Amino acid sequence: MTGARVVLWPRALATCSWLGLACHHAPPARPELVSPPQRSSVACDTARPPAPPSRRGSDALSASERNAILTEARARRAAWRTRGITDYRVRVAVGCFCPWPSTPRVLEVRGGQAVALLDTTGRPAGPLIEPWAPNTVEGMFDFIEQAARSADVLAVRYDRCLDYPTDIRGDQNVGRVDDWFWTTATGLTPRRQR
Repeated sequence: MTGARVVLWPRALATCSWLGLACHHAPPARPELVSPPQRSSVACDTARPPAPPSRRGSDALSASERNAILTEARARRAAWRTRGITDYRVRVAVGCFCPWPSTPRVLEVRGGQAVALLDTTGRPAGPLIEPWAPNTVEGMFDFIEQAARSADVLAVRYDRCLDYPTDIRGDQNVGRVDDWFWTTATGLTPRRQR
């Protein structure tokens, strides 16, 4: 009987070893080193941008101020375009002297074109209509260039990292009542390309 136990013991040990190897998880695969996503060569400025110059109510933009706004808008548009972001969501709010609602909406953009209007929770918010629909990033740059040529007062702020307009404020005609306007665009989130 002792001899049988000696013979069974090595078999039992071999069986348990094989079971242990079969049930043991393989070591995790080494992660494949992937180069980090390419970023723009323009560094993200962490400093707060300067506030637009304060304007007295009776002052219209000078020719040099208009040129400065146009020059900056063109440079920011070029920087935005180098990023190649054509699919994104952006939170937009619009206000003016008119009865438009100033409720923020999320504009979904694909291929540079507005395709959906959502409420701030991501649910459909009705058809693509003014005042929100024209406010794709390219649409806002177009508006800035138009307003820089015609509005008496215009101030623009841009996102520090992506160079899109985040705040546009102006007054079409300083001497007229109720013709001011503003647009904010925040939280731009690029969508993954499929």
